[in-house]
Amino acid sequence: MDSFAPHTLRALCSMGAVGVATLAAAPAAVNARAVPRDFVYTVDVQIRDGRTVQCAVNEPPHYPAVPAPALTVEERVEAEVLATQRLRLLSGPRGPYPSGDTAPAITCFAIPG
Repeated sequence: MDSFAPHTLRALCSMGAVGVATLAAAPAAVNARAVPRDFVYTVDVQIRDGRTVQCAVNEPPHYPAVPAPALTVEERVEAEVLATQRLRLLSGPRGPYPSGDTAPAITCFAIPG
């Protein structure tokens, strides 16, 4: 939803149920862009403190049944950098923006245990 300007959000909210339905469908539409299959994956990475973090890249996350403590901003950024290493190797130094490799949708969370 980062692509919506505040005035657009206010307008959609003021439209009642129709605006809310449009707003709810927006993230799916943004993430539904065509992404090559190689750019869609889930990966486990180990961050500096030794915890294992799972990151879903360009796909919906599969959260564990037992929630783990939330990641700090620093831990999340570290996990995202490690998780996108594969994309940087696949796409090389240049690519069209935005695309699945230059602007991936990433969700990371700690794995309990």
